[in-house]
Amino acid sequence: LEVRPVVGNYEASFDVLNDSDDPLYVSRIAPRTGADDVRLPRRVSARFEAGQTSGTIPPHGTARVRVTWAPDRDTHVRSFYGHVMITSTDESAGEVAVGITAHDKRLGALGRHLLSTAVLLPMLGAALLALLLVAAGGGRTGRRPRVVALVFSLACAAVAVAAWAAFDPELLRADGGDGLQLVERAAFARSLGVEMFLGVDGLSLPLFVVCALAAPCGVLAAWEHRQSPAIFFALYMLLVGASLGALVALDGVVFLFCLALALAAAFLLIGLFGRGDARAAAGRLLVLGGLGIALVAIALGALHGVSTRTFLVDGTPSPHAWALPELARVDFAGARATLFGGAIAKSALVLSFVGLSLLAAIFPFHAWLSPALRSAPPAVAALLCVGLTRAALLGVVRIDLAVLPDAFRWAAPALGALGAAGALYGAFVALGERDLASMTAFAMVSISGVALVGLGALTPEAGLGSVSAIVTSGLAGAAAMLAFGALRDRAATLDTRQVRGLGIEAPLLALAVGLAALGAGALPATAGFWTTWLVGLGAVVREPGLALAVLAGGVILAASQALPAVRVLRGRLPEPLRRGEALAPHGGRVPDLRPRELAAIAPLLLLVLLLGFYPAPLLSRAANTARDLNELVNPPGPGQVE
Repeated sequence: LEVRPVVGNYEASFDVLNDSDDPLYVSRIAPRTGADDVRLPRRVSARFEAGQTSGTIPPHGTARVRVTWAPDRDTHVRSFYGHVMITSTDESAGEVAVGITAHDKRLGALGRHLLSTAVLLPMLGAALLALLLVAAGGGRTGRRPRVVALVFSLACAAVAVAAWAAFDPELLRADGGDGLQLVERAAFARSLGVEMFLGVDGLSLPLFVVCALAAPCGVLAAWEHRQSPAIFFALYMLLVGASLGALVALDGVVFLFCLALALAAAFLLIGLFGRGDARAAAGRLLVLGGLGIALVAIALGALHGVSTRTFLVDGTPSPHAWALPELARVDFAGARATLFGGAIAKSALVLSFVGLSLLAAIFPFHAWLSPALRSAPPAVAALLCVGLTRAALLGVVRIDLAVLPDAFRWAAPALGALGAAGALYGAFVALGERDLASMTAFAMVSISGVALVGLGALTPEAGLGSVSAIVTSGLAGAAAMLAFGALRDRAATLDTRQVRGLGIEAPLLALAVGLAALGAGALPATAGFWTTWLVGLGAVVREPGLALAVLAGGVILAASQALPAVRVLRGRLPEPLRRGEALAPHGGRVPDLRPRELAAIAPLLLLVLLLGFYPAPLLSRAANTARDLNELVNPPGPGQVE
């Protein structure tokens, strides 16, 4: 039931029918919300037309219920989904729910479906490429696959930018809708209780936009790909759509499906089109990632089985919940159920965290990341950095923190210690690496550890630093993979001992490689710089030792990326490389970036620099989300963690 604008308010009505031969007493009609329940915004009411919230309906009679939303003038709520609950003497029906929704007319038709449109566009592109391949009978398809991929990825990026513009950074969780915006809900599989439930907050929106922007950059970077281009770009677009879907999915089943689809697409892309030891890298990714999805599925299945009766968006009753915001309302800490011999909340947190860590490449579950980034085509490696791994790290926040706040508070010291170990380990290993792709992989492991410290610190400042870490590490990693890919296409290596003198040979390429390395190292004037300091300053209040480890790791990580960048840029090109086969077609010189390559790399590098000098666009949108998450796991008042 859509509540529509009527003279300043929003109104709608429905009829309650008594189809029995006896009078029906309706004891209560009310929106499904409350002081501690933020499903709906304030000032949503439901009453009989006569004005009362209870009454008797005669046999075979009807009574009209009017639903009203009178938003405040300064409200930040632009849309919502919820329920009106009806309790009556009809014991066979029990409590009945009527689904209600409202949308601000300023959003328009497209504004109601920005997220699903952005997710579906790459999927449609993949389907069109598959049809193109079938029409060609498996033969040559010419330049059409890359053109189709570019058109659909650019359209997806444009819709994502529109979502960024439509997002209101001032919206709080207390305003309604669990602090989520651009929400789309529809019953998908009623018998299973599954919904197509999409939405964003200040953490997932920047990831969503950066991933969408990286998609056309990857297409341009892979423009000259000649090995089965229709299959390559179809799988690439499938990876884009699945990654975007995982970033905005709020139903546990849909989230797992998108992760599995992204994992399968990445496996095929690396195994079929990678270089070097690609098959081994793809196999490791599939085994460890598949194990991770299985562990998360077990945890979510256990939580689903313990959850209480709920309702789908259209009012259909469901004995258990899959939607993550609904699971977050269940008191799992007080449940007597067990999982593998332990309390279900703690056991589910451990299982889901390990599973998501395998996908996100969090220390010590990072074994697949470096081989995958070394072997994958640059466009695919960029999406692994900004898509699959970041979606899994977002899942730690969505499931472990938001759904299981009490268990997360219990595990926070251990998670913080693990994060500090990961921050130092990744930085030290990156310092000893000589392959630029491996350096970036371990830089991401280090920054992921910093994010874990921020989450475990249980302070708003550290939480904001975690949000920054998750977003900026993905952005910097994607930019680095595209820049390093251009270098590897010319020199056939990313070994810093074999590549020197780029500053003289190819100034634009040298600038791109240097900035990419500095961005991956979170040096000053790059986006990731604010991460270490926010987490360090936020964590020092509770865990000064962990804060010191984070800051030390940040210094070591900066050195691990800055020193190789200087070595690559300075000096003269080594004679073995100049006389080698890779540069023979170019007369022994390193060709500079072509316009197409510059168009692929420049947007992401510009974002890395812009957010380094002016982080407000990211931090302002993430601040309220970080504060809301901190209040979930560390509520103020007598129950506050000391």
